[in-house]
Amino acid sequence: MLVDIHTHIQQHNPSEVPGMLHRAAQAGVSTIIAAGTTVDDSHKAIRLAETYPKIYAGVGIHPSDLEAPISPEDVAALDEMASHERVTVMSEIGIDHMPNSPDHRWQEEAFAAQIEIAKRHDLPVVYHVREHLDDLSRFDARASALSILAEHDVGQLGGAAHYFQGNYEYARKVLDLGLKISFAKPLLRSPELQDVARRVPLHNIVLETDAYPQPFKKNRAKWTEPKDVRLVAECLAEILGVSTETFHDRSL
Repeated sequence: MLVDIHTHIQQHNPSEVPGMLHRAAQAGVSTIIAAGTTVDDSHKAIRLAETYPKIYAGVGIHPSDLEAPISPEDVAALDEMASHERVTVMSEIGIDHMPNSPDHRWQEEAFAAQIEIAKRHDLPVVYHVREHLDDLSRFDARASALSILAEHDVGQLGGAAHYFQGNYEYARKVLDLGLKISFAKPLLRSPELQDVARRVPLHNIVLETDAYPQPFKKNRAKWTEPKDVRLVAECLAEILGVSTETFHDRSL
């Protein structure tokens, strides 16, 4: 059975979750991680994991959701949630450089603080990084994230680069830190990502869908769901010349 290591299904209408789980089961997906993006959203992820045995939770504050420097209250809330028996990962945390993204110092401080929470609870870190490709001169999000990950020795915890869309040079740096590469549906359409996949050792690959609500897609049937992790597995299997079963039970 397949594992979707990163989703946001807690952000969907609760009435849709049973249907998504049914479709995921039909596609051979046995385990789904719902990653929080704020303190409140992390609580929602945990409640969903308490309700459905196939769902586990991640907790964290997404860099784009920071409205101020991370507070002692936020750190305490996340620290408490990280001890929950259904929490298996620290996520979604990281660095984001897009137009109107929060202050970079806030992001770096929050990222480091949340990694320290992960260390206290021995949780792998699934991290976010995104860059505004038209303006790399002001701030290099990938370099910032890698520096913080290295400084805090995240390799001892394990984890992955979420929704990987970089080149092999960046992938190699992630692997050198002791982390994995998480491929999602962009792999299906990107020759560059497919080339990266050929060069990453099999044991360093995990799969995900992200699976956040997509109301901009008018046809509900075309929204990405955990069931689609099978499409990623099938694409990888074809690229690498292995069976889809190679990616069964592939967790952090």
